[in-house]
Amino acid sequence: MRRRLTAIPAVLGLSAVLAACGVHARQEPTAHEPTSPVAVVSSSTTAPTPEPSPTSPTTAPTTAPATYADPRAGSPLPDGFVPHRLRPGERPPQFVVVSFDGVGWHEMWQHWMSVAEQVPFRFTGFLSGTYLLSDATRDDYHPPYYPPGTSEIGFGTPAEVPVEISDLNRAVAAGMEIGTHFNGHFCASAGLPSGGDTWSTRDWDVELDQFFHLLRDYRADNGLPRSVRLDVTPGDVTGDRTPCLEGRPSALYPALVAHGFAYDASFTRPALTWPTRDRRSGLWQIGMTTFPLHGTDHPVTTMDYNYFFTQRGGVDGTVEQARADEEQVEATYDDLYQRSLHGNRAPVILGNHFNDWNHDAYRDALTTFVLHTCGRPHTECVPFRDLVAWLDVQRPSTLARLSR
Repeated sequence: MRRRLTAIPAVLGLSAVLAACGVHARQEPTAHEPTSPVAVVSSSTTAPTPEPSPTSPTTAPTTAPATYADPRAGSPLPDGFVPHRLRPGERPPQFVVVSFDGVGWHEMWQHWMSVAEQVPFRFTGFLSGTYLLSDATRDDYHPPYYPPGTSEIGFGTPAEVPVEISDLNRAVAAGMEIGTHFNGHFCASAGLPSGGDTWSTRDWDVELDQFFHLLRDYRADNGLPRSVRLDVTPGDVTGDRTPCLEGRPSALYPALVAHGFAYDASFTRPALTWPTRDRRSGLWQIGMTTFPLHGTDHPVTTMDYNYFFTQRGGVDGTVEQARADEEQVEATYDDLYQRSLHGNRAPVILGNHFNDWNHDAYRDALTTFVLHTCGRPHTECVPFRDLVAWLDVQRPSTLARLSR
């Protein structure tokens, strides 16, 4: 089950180039800080940590109390993880949080669920709500600003909707988390009339209301029998990542709070820093980091599409080039993991899509990293939900110490 992109966000004026190259994926790229292609090199030198991005939202150390009554531990989460409060002198686990945007390709669901059966690996899937509709039912989606049924990502066939529901159910049963990637993937960077960077709180409210409508009314929207059941409920969705990593926290965060969210994973953060809580909204800010591509001093956002753009300008290379790109990205992941593990143990936050870009280079790099890393001592490969629960039970003084 796979859909061709109907549009690709513009990235520094290169959207036409990408469209002409016919990039295929079930979910289109999410790239916020693309860069010029960088040659693959074999040096193991790791560059200094980059300075904070000027686009990152203002944060402040949390002063919020723990959300669990037990001051030492929380309740077991769906995947069995039990958050505990650090004792004096105890080091935190090395969290590795992997997430995927879109999550609407059956074969990729099979791949990543198979990986999760081999090692203790649980992840977050940020679902695009339009994947719960088909080309026959697309008009049940009413986006802000656009006519019903408008979307910058494709719709599948009616037969594909029950398959997607089955994939989501299998993931939830295995302890995966489902968040939202919203619906129509409208990006102002692509030159659209409206998108994340221009939306108001009311626009985000409409888009979130539509997401939860699609999550609740999947049977009625698609004429499905009662025997088809989606095991993801609105109450399960407590986090988001915006399309193209766009949005203004001042507009987005009130909508997230109004819909009961606990965290946002949209805005990039400096490398090797602990998550912080937004002062006004109370939301945990747990974006991906920027970290030097292995063998270079070139910081790149830790997402597959940003690596694709940096290495190949968004155009598939040869098979030989793709294998070298894969090795460089896997080495970058390991550089970040080792720096954090032997440093301040800041969570390693990695973002991907269900994609086959550059001859599967980025899927395979992440697969190798997960298989080699998850299950190591002191390492927890968990969804965002678990990291948030762990943060919630820590003393404010502990989090302040970790941040320093």
